[in-house]
Amino acid sequence: MNFKTLRNILITASAIQTILWITGLIFANVTLVILALIVILAVLPTIYIHRDNIGEMFKKDQNKIFEDEKTQLINEKSSTITLGALIIYLGFILVALRNIYPEFLLTGYILLITALCGVILNIISRIYYRRKY
Repeated sequence: MNFKTLRNILITASAIQTILWITGLIFANVTLVILALIVILAVLPTIYIHRDNIGEMFKKDQNKIFEDEKTQLINEKSSTITLGALIIYLGFILVALRNIYPEFLLTGYILLITALCGVILNIISRIYYRRKY
């Protein structure tokens, strides 16, 4: 399978997963959230197999250098501050379960607000380290 086909499959799976998350959150439907998790689990083996070529798949210009040591250092410094992805997913799951477990609704919103603060902190740290290095 060539990179272009694989890229299109990954983009499509990501779009489907995003739509399932959002509609599951809006309609408080746990089935859609579980389907989104199944889509993620279905795509993970492909991502793991082609983990060394993911950057090449999404590059438009193969001759241009997109990442160097400076960029890696900036990403490492800023990523130590954030755990946003895990917190966001936990918050989404708890908010999606609001009809079944209404006592966890406040916890879900708090996790989502915490994740938003983590994303803001990540952006600030990226700007700081980009200027520093």
